[in-house]
Amino acid sequence: MSVTVSDFKIVGEDKNRFAFTGHLNALAAPGTWDFLVKLGPRDQVVFDLAGLTELDLNGASQLIWAAKLAKSRGATVTYGDPPDQFKPIWNLAQETLGQSQDISPPPKTSLIHETGEVMSALYADLTEILIFLGELISHFGGILRRPWTARWSLTFRIVETAVINALPVTALVAFLVGLILAFQSAMFMRMFGVDIFVADLVGIAMIRELGSLMTAIVLIGRSGSAFSAELGSMKTNQEIDAFVTLGLNPVRDLALPRALALTLSTPVLAVLGNFAGLLGGNLVMISLGYPVRVFWDELAQHIDASDISTGLFKALVFGFVVAALGCQRGLAAGAGPEAVGESTTKGVVTNIIAVAFLDSLFAVAFYVLDW
Repeated sequence: MSVTVSDFKIVGEDKNRFAFTGHLNALAAPGTWDFLVKLGPRDQVVFDLAGLTELDLNGASQLIWAAKLAKSRGATVTYGDPPDQFKPIWNLAQETLGQSQDISPPPKTSLIHETGEVMSALYADLTEILIFLGELISHFGGILRRPWTARWSLTFRIVETAVINALPVTALVAFLVGLILAFQSAMFMRMFGVDIFVADLVGIAMIRELGSLMTAIVLIGRSGSAFSAELGSMKTNQEIDAFVTLGLNPVRDLALPRALALTLSTPVLAVLGNFAGLLGGNLVMISLGYPVRVFWDELAQHIDASDISTGLFKALVFGFVVAALGCQRGLAAGAGPEAVGESTTKGVVTNIIAVAFLDSLFAVAFYVLDW
């Protein structure tokens, strides 16, 4: 059975003393407080709470709200003491809700101040990333000197879950990119009778640029985010602290196997992606009336070792960066239930920016070196 505040009673000839009886909670009828609109600027109001038989924080907040509304109309409001069993919750409401009006708003900050805070946070973030990358590269050097110290069983398991299982998605994306690239370019090249060069365009674009780039983007969304979420969950559950207590190094024992798995596997995944993209381009060439052999002969004449090595080098670097940044964001996760999602989001965004920046840097460098 629902309960509401029983009708208040006006006590005294001045009609400004209101006695409340019954239950004051979230089920109070909205019309209970209609009398507030009748208060004038000279009224002195007393809320008599002695007759209340139930009071919770919601009801206490309603009383405080009513007092504020009465004061806003110029009236003076005082409270009578509630029953002893309700005094703790009434005092709590007074200390928190009742003083909220006295809390001054946060000071306004200028645009220059906010910009400085953002730049300072960005500098600290970049410093943490560089320190983490330096430590990870140092452990990589240790693996090169002593390969038997690596956790190869964990590395191979990560290769299976994070790389091999990503092969169908990578191949599908690369196939569609190659098909779209060939189709869009063929429409214009056919106007000039040079649609045979569609094979060269698709081949060079996929092998030098898009194959490794598409593979990195797929790994960012599939593997890099998984690393951030997994390590972030371990951080929030204090499992990373347990690692440190046992004398283990989270970078060496958790991040290194993941970085090693993606670094070694991404070039292989990029090669398969390149092949899938070339198949998409070949399908378009077949639809234009060219035999299959013509497409591959055209590629063999214009694709050399520098194109292949460029794509593989990019894939190698992208694989390391995706794994490293994904692990760094996970290990840097904060506390609380939202920390895992925040670390995963930061990992994906940071990886996309890093891969795009490195890809543009490689494009300029290879152009200058004529490679």
